[in-house]
Amino acid sequence: MHAANASAIPIMLSMNIEEVDERDSTWEQHDSIFRVYFAQGIDRAITTVDVSGATFSEVRRWAKEEASDDTIVAIALVSLDARGLKGLTWLLGMDPNDQPVADIEFRMLAEMIDEGPSR
Repeated sequence: MHAANASAIPIMLSMNIEEVDERDSTWEQHDSIFRVYFAQGIDRAITTVDVSGATFSEVRRWAKEEASDDTIVAIALVSLDARGLKGLTWLLGMDPNDQPVADIEFRMLAEMIDEGPSR
């Protein structure tokens, strides 16, 4: 992206954009596992499923179709760290059990709520 194009995009104050060399990554993974959180109702009763064999767009569409009107959805990429321990990278929203603290967490929560099934 050229600097001229970047100025046309509305940017949150804390968003950082840095031009990089696309060749600096050493590996790619195409067989991703996504963890989908369904938080239903006012008490946010949680149901979680892992989805594989799908793209992020397919998982997002499926989750939105599966969610009832009183359910919010969050989606994370499941991966293993250097110790082999499972962890999550949030792609849409955040853990519905967590209270947002940092600015980015408030934005992630807002995205998750805005993405609700009736939207």
